[in-house]
Amino acid sequence: MGKVLFYDRFLFVLITFLVSGIASTETVVEIEEESNHFLEIDENFSMNMHYANHPDDIVNIFWKDMETEKNVYTWSEGVYNKVSFDVPFGFKLFDLNVTHVVVTKQGIIRTEDFRLYDKWTIAPLNAKSGMSRSKISRLVKGNHIYIQWNNFRFDDEYFGEQEFSFQVRLGAGGDINFVYKKVPYNMTDLRKNCDLCLEDKFGVMYRHEEVFEVPRRYKESYELGFSMDFEKYPIKEGTVISFFPGDWCMGKKNYFDCTESNFYINLREIARCSWCPAIRKCSSTRDSLRHVWKENKCDDNHNNDPSSGHSDNKIIFGKGKLKSTSFLIFWFISPMIVMVTLCVVSKDQIVRMFHTNPAQWFRDFIECMDEPNRPDNYQAGDQNNDQEGLELQELPSPHVQSPSVVV
Repeated sequence: MGKVLFYDRFLFVLITFLVSGIASTETVVEIEEESNHFLEIDENFSMNMHYANHPDDIVNIFWKDMETEKNVYTWSEGVYNKVSFDVPFGFKLFDLNVTHVVVTKQGIIRTEDFRLYDKWTIAPLNAKSGMSRSKISRLVKGNHIYIQWNNFRFDDEYFGEQEFSFQVRLGAGGDINFVYKKVPYNMTDLRKNCDLCLEDKFGVMYRHEEVFEVPRRYKESYELGFSMDFEKYPIKEGTVISFFPGDWCMGKKNYFDCTESNFYINLREIARCSWCPAIRKCSSTRDSLRHVWKENKCDDNHNNDPSSGHSDNKIIFGKGKLKSTSFLIFWFISPMIVMVTLCVVSKDQIVRMFHTNPAQWFRDFIECMDEPNRPDNYQAGDQNNDQEGLELQELPSPHVQSPSVVV
């Protein structure tokens, strides 16, 4: 996760907290009544969610006015049941890079690709099919795209003629924000009194399928994101719900990408992703792979150091100790390398030792040792010594008892 993307979403949450804190300064009770907020993390640590309610004047900080902004495109009500358009910068949604979306008048954003139709849903409302009408507007501004449902109405006698407006902001780094400007009725009561108006859930829902190659080939599916209900997360005027990515180590598919990736434990602490050779997977050790991680003893045998391993998983770290076949091979080969080096350096002495008569070699060794005490006239006897050496080479038994013995 890049620092720029992190600080972008951090700034958005920070602003949310700040405006929540300054919403009212009269009493603590008024602050709690007018602006309550909380932060949640999904069960797989794949997404963070910040929920907040703001007064009417504060929500304008998050809202884009489609009537005053330039380059806004609006689809008229009643002509299309859904519209589709490109996302020019590419929107990061878990392991997908979304470049084209479909927006329905039910308050839903999804893909147009039928193969991925049920894979993900971004739903700030999620009305039932055929029970709603709305104008849809789109605004692209930098690395964000804003989608607005304006003058949203249900095809119901009681709830039909009341104006309802909300927006979604999609960021290139995977940030998603639901902003509700006008909410004319209680959404929980709406679900109870209008059976055909709303589906059970709204939010950001993503179905991820993980393929395992070892120890055998199989697949597992995980539900990521937030599937929310209107009773626990009430929608009213001034509600802002922000989603931003959490851990995504399991999206890294090889050793180097894994161990060079970080994730944020919280806003202050950073940790490195870990690679487990037993399952050939990357994990934060707390994501949706955590049960597979424990089953294959990855807690004891994993690596998160990018400088001490390679993709064929020969190097493993377990409880701080190095367990490696390469390490054992090193200790086996090192003595051999030392021996070969000594042989190369001392090759002349070795050749002389094996190709010289033992008595002559021993005699030369004694003379070498006695060299400092040799008299100057001793060189006169060199010719006699050479003759004696020739005679020594002809003896069948070269055993010598004393350096002074001459045959």
